Amino acid sequence: MPCTVHPLLPSDLPECTRILSRAFGHTSPIVDALLPHHDTPTGHAQAVASFEKSLHTDPTAHFLKATDASTGAILGWAEWLVLEHGLHQAEEKTPDSYWESAEEREWAAALWAPLGAVRARAVERAGGKLLLLHLLCVDPTRQRGGAGTALMQWGTKIADENGVEAILESTVAGRHLYEQNGFCVVEKMEWDMPDKFAGRAKPELFYMRRPARTGAV
Repeated sequence: MPCTVHPLLPSDLPECTRILSRAFGHTSPIVDALLPHHDTPTGHAQAVASFEKSLHTDPTAHFLKATDASTGAILGWAEWLVLEHGLHQAEEKTPDSYWESAEEREWAAALWAPLGAVRARAVERAGGKLLLLHLLCVDPTRQRGGAGTALMQWGTKIADENGVEAILESTVAGRHLYEQNGFCVVEKMEWDMPDKFAGRAKPELFYMRRPARTGAV
């Protein structure tokens, strides 16, 4: 299906969050921990507010939507971070009330720590300049129609124009799309959790990298 990529508007966020919920369901421990109860009215509103805050306050974040060229319906969306001077540091921390308990907040922090560490090392290695795919999801009813590729190509084009590498963390399901767009697996991520979380499912994610293509453009 023909699709086009445009900047995502704040008014698009409710539908985009619904797409995220349909795409991930409850198969991703990371999504469930960082966007608790995202498929309930309260959790949905909380997730929308979180995305909107990033859209307005993170100068490195580029929120994009892939839309059906004939109907304008949103097929999928992505958040690319275009870094020139390292990762943006949020001025305000997420309040404890965002999670239903201190234990859930601790679980989210434990899941995020390895991701944050991998990203920080990559940014340092690249001298602060790279592209990072923070999130990409396509409506399950519209997958394999070109939306994911279009959203990927927005980022890889920017990377090539600037001669920088791009990185991301992939689920098993997303790996093929990313490999088709020039990313290679660097490592399967490991999760060293406190004993209290031993019974919880851990994410299965791959850290992937697309090397800088000097002279590609």
